[in-house]
Amino acid sequence: MQTSTQAVRARTDEPFLERFIEAHEAFVLRCASRHAGFAVTRSNDEYSVALLAFYEAIKGYDPASGPFGAYASLVIGRRLADHYRSQHRFDAETPLAPQTFDGTVDRESADAAMQQAVAEQMSEAKPISAQEEIEAANTVFEKYGFAFYDLAASSPKSDKTRRSCAVAVGTLLHSPVLFASMQSAHSLPIKALAQQCGVSARTITRHRDYIVAAALLIDGDYPILCTYLQTMRKEAEQCVR
Repeated sequence: MQTSTQAVRARTDEPFLERFIEAHEAFVLRCASRHAGFAVTRSNDEYSVALLAFYEAIKGYDPASGPFGAYASLVIGRRLADHYRSQHRFDAETPLAPQTFDGTVDRESADAAMQQAVAEQMSEAKPISAQEEIEAANTVFEKYGFAFYDLAASSPKSDKTRRSCAVAVGTLLHSPVLFASMQSAHSLPIKALAQQCGVSARTITRHRDYIVAAALLIDGDYPILCTYLQTMRKEAEQCVR
């Protein structure tokens, strides 16, 4: 998706890197919360650790390794585990194999007990609830001037309109220029999108918030909320084939 493409660009484009990190602040908070086992806020040390890890993930990302979101989450988890060890939650004197932070334990290793302790700590992270995802999404949506519960007003009411919105969403997600423009300006480039996808500017304007939200949710790390967008996701993908 666009996040992986943009992560590659952010490795060498410093101005874009700053915007990319800012746009994914909610993602960093969610990853930190998952790995830490509690709701991390900007005032927690975990957030600083996770933010630096996110930067590290950008600089070290290789598209061949898979989606950027999954790779960044893994790096954040590893760095938080390092942080906890340095805080004496684990023995900082004992080096651990990197795969330990993926939940893999080498039973034959001399530090197997330590590896198990770290793996258990990582697996105890509390799952993110739908409400927490909504709150995280709202921190992004507010930059565009709407909130999650405002979306009902701009949601398509007919199958025909939904398909038109799916075309717009699919075009937006598969156009690096349009998507980056939207994220940078926090505004949907309606005219350019209409010209590229063939959906009328009037329809896009009427359903602007829904189109923006769908694109951001599908492209981001919102597994629970995206379960409600399965039809939209499939139609969006089909529309750009």
